[in-house]
Amino acid sequence: MLRTLIAAGLRQRAAEAGLAACRAAAVGSAACAAGSAGSPPGPAAAASECSSSGSRSSPPSQPWDWRRMAHSSSRWCSSGAQWEVLRQQGFQVNPCNSKLHPSVTEAGIEPDSEEELSVQEAGIEPDSEEELSVQEAYTPESTCWGCGPAAADGLMLRSYRIPGGLEASIELHPKYCAFPGIINGGVVSALFDCHGNWTAAIALMDKAALPKPPLTLTYEMLTTFKETTPPAEPLILRSQIVRIKESDTPGSKATVQVDMSLYHSLGGHEKLLASATGIFKKLGALRAL
Repeated sequence: MLRTLIAAGLRQRAAEAGLAACRAAAVGSAACAAGSAGSPPGPAAAASECSSSGSRSSPPSQPWDWRRMAHSSSRWCSSGAQWEVLRQQGFQVNPCNSKLHPSVTEAGIEPDSEEELSVQEAGIEPDSEEELSVQEAYTPESTCWGCGPAAADGLMLRSYRIPGGLEASIELHPKYCAFPGIINGGVVSALFDCHGNWTAAIALMDKAALPKPPLTLTYEMLTTFKETTPPAEPLILRSQIVRIKESDTPGSKATVQVDMSLYHSLGGHEKLLASATGIFKKLGALRAL
């Protein structure tokens, strides 16, 4: 375990060193671009603007502006050059094989090409082309009751990327009912807690161009229950990043504000059951081992 911790720390430092070098190069490019009148902003200017299951479901009953969502998603991402640096250093930057990972949307690194690089340079066999949940991709041995892939008796929440956040589909067993036909409110809150933390961790990873998400914990969360949550029915959980707040104060940690909604999927219609707003704080460099 100690060797694993040391190795993970060294890889994290290498990634941060590569990121610093990439940012320095970007600043130099921006300075050159600023020297000529009328030149468009360089990549550093674009980067500085960043303030940062299984089955898919239909859009909610309310109008869903996917173009706006895609634009908001890019606000929280680093520049494509930073992901290319990580890739060249041998990191698997997109283990979930998602087309919405910033290495794809910002750097144009297709999951297949990343696998080919791993095979050629490190002899690593390519993973399945099927998209994985963020839990399966980054913490396959986690025993978290709400979202751990290794928690056989847990809720088994599986969250996938959508523009600007994450989405999960789940059905809850009747054993979690507080009353007949009504899921316990604490179980619903657990879903929000896990899904929100993953949304925050992925947001921080994307913003800093890191190979793995950092450790985050819930700082505060307000949950509003609109309707009772039924057991053994298809539910959809969605999240959206609201704000990423970095702190310049020594000892302070970055926080991410996340909005979440739980829907009952009724064919082509979705009924809002509960919503939550949470603030999640970064506590460590690695989410789990």
